[in-house]
Parts: sequence; C-alpha cells; structure tokens
Amino acid sequence: MGDWVLKLALSALFSGLIGIERQFHGRPAGLRTHMLVGLGSTLITLSGLSLTGNGGMLDIGRIVAGIVTGIGFLGAGAIVRTQDMIRGLTTAACIWFVAAVGVVTALSLYLLAAAATGTVLVILILLALLEDLIPSLSYRDIMVSGKGRPLDGIVEDCCSLLTGAGMKVIDYQIEYGPENLDSRLLFHTRTRREVDRIRLVRALSSVDGVDELTWQRQQETL
Repeated sequence: MGDWVLKLALSALFSGLIGIERQFHGRPAGLRTHMLVGLGSTLITLSGLSLTGNGGMLDIGRIVAGIVTGIGFLGAGAIVRTQDMIRGLTTAACIWFVAAVGVVTALSLYLLAAAATGTVLVILILLALLEDLIPSLSYRDIMVSGKGRPLDGIVEDCCSLLTGAGMKVIDYQIEYGPENLDSRLLFHTRTRREVDRIRLVRALSSVDGVDELTWQRQQETL
C-alpha cells in the first residue's frame, strides 16, 4: 500500500510540474488536467500490475498501448485551429508526456521519470527563450486589384516593393479582363523579417493602377 501511495504522489508531482508551466502560459489544459492525466495513467498501470502479477508484462504492454491511444484522443482535444492559426500542439504533447511519466512511475522507474520531467521543463522554459531569438518563417497572401493600367507594369512594381521589404514572392495568381484592363493579382509571399505592414501596404496602394489591396495570411500555414 505504501508503495502505491509513493507512486501516486510522485506521479502527481512530476505531472504537476509540467502542468504549472502550462498554467503559467495560460493554456486551457493546465495544472489540474496534467495531474489528472498523470495520476490516471499511474492508476491504470498499477491496476494492471496487481491483476497480472510479475509474469504478466505482455498484458501490461497492452495496457500501456491502450493508455497511449486514449491519451491521443485527449491531446487532440487540446489542439485548436482558428483560420490559419493552430494552437495547442505543445500542450497536447505535454499531455501525452505526463501519461508516459505516469506509466513509468507506476513501473518504479523513478529516476527515469524525474530525469524525463526535468528534461521537458528545460525544453519548455529555456528553449522557449531561444525560439524568441530565431526569426520564424511566415507566409502572407496579398491581393491586389488593378485598373486602367497594363498588368505587367503592376506586377513589376508590386514585386519590386515586396522584394525591397524583404519578402520573397513565391508565386502569384492572375485574374485579368483584357477589355477594360481590370485585373486581380494574388501574391504568395514568405519572409523571416519583421515587415512594417502599414508602410508596405501604403506603398503598394500608391502603385499606379492599384485601387484595392487585401493583406492576409495563407490559410495553409501551420
């Protein structure tokens, strides 16, 4: 009985440390969720051990596989996509991790559980600071509507402004009405630089022949 209490307490401790970090960053799955997942995994594994005895490791393997599968569904619920933004991937990974820690703790691998928890905290805290120093690659779609001017001139001027702002034009789509010179251009761009969006939009809007402009992110960006 005392061994079970120790395992449950350690599982709650390790899972809680990860949960505190998620709670601090305002994630929906925070302290309580991570502790419950860790404790649940430990409890299920302990129950399996008590039913199968020392010679039932094959059955324990099946129990662990079931835990991993079940936690996968729970982690998927933490992932939220709003238009082009995806949030919750790290939290989902943390939920999966604390489930693994709960299993490892139930199997009396305390040092492994502690080392893994410490490593994950380093990843979540210290590497997050490093990520802020690395410029991320961002994608933008820029829709330009032109009128009263040949299309090639609008394309050339817009591409020149985008390149000058540090944005690479990957490709562009064209809708063109040759009779009245109405055109619509969709520029697909990417950049690692912080772009002065307002200044660039003003510059693009001032291009001869441009009468409407829309700035947006690519929806397929992850």
